[in-house]
Amino acid sequence: MTLTDGDKNNFFVSTLSKIKFQENDIGYIVVSEQANDILTAVKERKAFIVRTMIAVAIVILIFSLFLNKYILKPIGLLVRFSDAIKKKSNHNLDMKKVFIRDDEIGKLTQSIDEMTKELQQRTHRAETFSNDLAHEIRNPLASLKSASELLDKTTEKNESEKLLKIINHDVERIERLITDYSQMLKDEASLSREKMSKTNLIEIINNVVEDFKQDLINQNKKIEIIISDGTSSKNGHYILGIGNRLEQVVANLLDNSISFSQDSQKIEIRIEETTNNLLMKIKDEGPGFSESSPEKIFKRFYSNRPKSFGKHSGLGLNIVKNIVQLHNGTIAASNRLNTKGAQVEVLFPKFS
Repeated sequence: MTLTDGDKNNFFVSTLSKIKFQENDIGYIVVSEQANDILTAVKERKAFIVRTMIAVAIVILIFSLFLNKYILKPIGLLVRFSDAIKKKSNHNLDMKKVFIRDDEIGKLTQSIDEMTKELQQRTHRAETFSNDLAHEIRNPLASLKSASELLDKTTEKNESEKLLKIINHDVERIERLITDYSQMLKDEASLSREKMSKTNLIEIINNVVEDFKQDLINQNKKIEIIISDGTSSKNGHYILGIGNRLEQVVANLLDNSISFSQDSQKIEIRIEETTNNLLMKIKDEGPGFSESSPEKIFKRFYSNRPKSFGKHSGLGLNIVKNIVQLHNGTIAASNRLNTKGAQVEVLFPKFS
């Protein structure tokens, strides 16, 4: 039994027990004790529970705001970004302008943004390449069709031989276009997987030149290739690059110079350096560029070569430019000053 004194707000606890004697109830004992401390403890416990609930509610509110601002909102932005890409929207969303953070989510967003842009660029390049290839193939196909129709009607031997040469040339042209285009796509895919390392540019040049010198001997061509070093370095000239791709650059440029050169002419490959860059110059003594803007030679399928020049698709110098740009370099073409011939300059950042 508990009793409470309402006037004084006191709290009592009473305990009632029976008294037995020889198995008979002979009375009761009541023990009462004031227990205000129990009431105080209950009130404190209630107050603690209320404060805890309020604190938990505040924490949940703050976490919800944080979750919405720093996690759900960025995820929603990525969802809209991916939907825009999926729907091929013309309004590309630049993530750097609307979302900049240095934490893991920021890095993830930046990575997705860069990956998406790279995929879009590859898709655009593939579409452009395909359209250009289709356009380039139409010309030899039209010539091939006309020659085959005339061949069917002509009876003269000389005329038939001319038409057969035209047909053979057009077939080779189409074959070269398809082969080079296929190789270009393979190269582009492999470039993204290859890793750059410290590479000695002069060693690359020496290896390529040795191969070309042997080819010139085999073809009985008397074209001299000279390597000159305009620097004071004796420890090599290093850049950050992919060795076999740099060999491809030197080989294509050297092949281009040889195609315009005659017997007894010289081709010079010269290395110069500045504080931060290495400059490779390839000079020939050919006719030079007839174009008003020599930069046209780096366009896809551009070909303006002498008649004696063989089977080329016009993709080689465009591939060279892409590889140079992959190495954070630049390439430029011009006619030589005060002398006949052309030169191509390739600038690479120096590896330090």
